[in-house]
Amino acid sequence: MRRISLSLVLLLACSLVLAACGSKSSSKKSSDPASGGSSSIPGAEMAPASAIAFVSINTDSTGAQWQQVKTLIAGIPSAQKALDKAISSSGVTLADLEQALGKTTNLVELGTTAKPLDVVLTNTADAAKLKGILAASKSKTKSITVEIGSWLAIADSQAALDQFQSAAAAGKLSDDSGYKQALADLPADALVRGYLTGSAITSTVSSSGLGNASTSKMLKSAAAKNGLEWGALSASAVPEGLSISGVFKTKAGHANLANTSSTLIGELPGTTALAVDLNGSSVGLDKAVLALRKNAKYGKQVPQIEAALGIKLEDLAALLGSEMSIYATNSGVGLMIKAPNPAQSKAMLDKIVKLISAQLSGASKSVSIGGVTATELTLGKTKIYYGVKGSSLFLVTDANTLPGSGISSDPVYAAAAKALQVPEANAGVLFVDFAKIAQLSKSGNSLVKSVGKLAGSSTTKTSTSPSTSFDPQGISSLFGYVVGNGDKVELKALLSAK
Repeated sequence: MRRISLSLVLLLACSLVLAACGSKSSSKKSSDPASGGSSSIPGAEMAPASAIAFVSINTDSTGAQWQQVKTLIAGIPSAQKALDKAISSSGVTLADLEQALGKTTNLVELGTTAKPLDVVLTNTADAAKLKGILAASKSKTKSITVEIGSWLAIADSQAALDQFQSAAAAGKLSDDSGYKQALADLPADALVRGYLTGSAITSTVSSSGLGNASTSKMLKSAAAKNGLEWGALSASAVPEGLSISGVFKTKAGHANLANTSSTLIGELPGTTALAVDLNGSSVGLDKAVLALRKNAKYGKQVPQIEAALGIKLEDLAALLGSEMSIYATNSGVGLMIKAPNPAQSKAMLDKIVKLISAQLSGASKSVSIGGVTATELTLGKTKIYYGVKGSSLFLVTDANTLPGSGISSDPVYAAAAKALQVPEANAGVLFVDFAKIAQLSKSGNSLVKSVGKLAGSSTTKTSTSPSTSFDPQGISSLFGYVVGNGDKVELKALLSAK
């Protein structure tokens, strides 16, 4: 939430982040929290139906989730120090907050995404103690409170509390059909559960800081285009780290996300640090290519390009609509495509490369890498290798990035894949090995620099600068998948601890 400067919010935010860092655990329990969503969350019966965001945090200090968070944090000295510092700077103690907070603490956002009002709700058993903590806070902004039944509502202005109560009188969030449908798809025993309207999601994406102005504009456009009606996310503390679930509903009339198999990720090299496996048709790559025929700016040039290359737009669309895996290793980046006809796709790529070489003064020749015949394309100081291996077309920037079967025996990937079972039919899979990403960061890898530029970072000037290094601080990997389910998009992920 944007403006409430409450010690409890600071503490909870730190707890969630630090819990995600994880710790060593000998437990062999499943990483999946108990499933079976709840029709509502305590406090939703107090919140207005017009709320654009509702985030609930399990603050039951005697509950399993809170205890698991403590266990995770205690396993990392640096995380414990950071938490202690956050608590001390707020002028309160963890024991004070545990006694003052209720079993549920909710953050409610009202108004519009452009001018939001934030209110915190907690079903405290000791309202006087919590009010005393807020009054003694070192924050420059003092909090205003009001008791509503067994709940204490907290805001940074009386106007926000007045609007909250007025809006709640007009309708309760617990009665909203979208809210109830969203909660039914989330685990009931999560550490955090959140519900957001489509407008809130679009606004959050565009203002998240995940990029420069052009990137934010692109993300906002993509979110708006998908016609999101609502979204819900949850995070549960588990022995392995943090289990994440989510579901997003699109409005009527929008295309559903198609599921296919993800087989290519299993063929990646064991040095893979980052991989995304998806079907091009799921994200509309084939449709985007075919749309060029009707494009006002480029449509008239399509026949000439087809004639020059000797290929049809439909052939390129079929290739880009196939399953593909984009990945990065310590030596380069690669792309694998499960082409309908690999030999034909390779011949088509040869024609495209010939045209590119002529336009950019490049050169190409046949070479052998990893026992596979490939074509080496040289453009200035850049070399790209492409060819066919098995039933897939590959493009790599280094011979050592050639696809293989090493990732299946990589201990980090194997552990993540075992802990989170990916459905045979899915819309995409993501894998991140944070230790390998850290190595790439420290070496000043060009991929990391590119990601930094995409994120709008200004700290990628030199590879030796400490600001360019990424320290995973106890995080092992992120492994997750997306599934299309009618008008919904569902996701599951596991942020694993070391």
